[in-house]
Order: sequence, then C-alpha cells, then structure tokens
Amino acid sequence: MNGDRPNGDDSLETEQHLRKALQHLSEARDGDDLRKTNAVALEEVANTVSTVLHEYEHDE
Repeated sequence: MNGDRPNGDDSLETEQHLRKALQHLSEARDGDDLRKTNAVALEEVANTVSTVLHEYEHDE
C-alpha cells in the first residue's frame, strides 16, 4: 500500500498483523463449536484479509 509513509517498520508490522489475523481466523474456523453462519462469516473475513495481504505484498 503506497501511502504517505515510507516502507519500513510500519510495513513489516502491518504484514505481521495480517498474518496473525489469518492464523486466528484459521484456528477459529477449525473449532467444531461454530455455527454454520459464523463459519461462513469467518471464511469471508479470512478471504478478505488474504486479499489485502496479497495486495499489500504486491505493492511493496
């Protein structure tokens, strides 16, 4: 993401947060206690975070 800030620590921190979010979403999806609607919502959020991470990596 080409904002006003130069790439550096902020870029690395953002990438780490996105990866950690994906990990948490994956762990939540793997749990057997989710309702089907929650699992679908988590899948959509995970897809969105994955897309953002992919675009973020591509912009660097």
